[in-house]
Amino acid sequence: MSTTMLALAVRQPFSALPGERPRAVRNGADDDGVPQTRRSSWRLPAAPASTCRARDLVRATLRDWTGCTEGEVAEVAELLVSELVANALLHGRGEPVLTLTLRDGVLRCEVEDEARVPVRARGESPDDAEGGRGLLIVDSLARSWGVRPTNRGKAVWFELATGS
Repeated sequence: MSTTMLALAVRQPFSALPGERPRAVRNGADDDGVPQTRRSSWRLPAAPASTCRARDLVRATLRDWTGCTEGEVAEVAELLVSELVANALLHGRGEPVLTLTLRDGVLRCEVEDEARVPVRARGESPDDAEGGRGLLIVDSLARSWGVRPTNRGKAVWFELATGS
């Protein structure tokens, strides 16, 4: 199957949230009824161990924000974040930045790197291939996902419904 170029925005129901400042908030809405946003970001070293560190950060953050450490949402979020971080380390440049955002029961995970190279999802890989399936996994498990340009390069993101 041929390589597929992905558009800069694929199924993007959640705003990119430009200019919003991170803030620690409780679940629910502000007193004025406006839904609250939780956001945390981490700069990860450009090293293979960052994939494991990213999974740990997802697990700890979901526990803090939702009380969830196990189950489908946590497991899928950890898997998909590790795929995005691995791709950023393999194909990107610089230290990846992991950003997690929770808003209206939707977890958005984003990994930014300094490469402006377009993201490509490969077609079917041979059964014995050791790589090339990361974005196919993201596409099959995420509610939505996409790529957006940033001042540093690009950010690849996905969203999962948390049920909270």
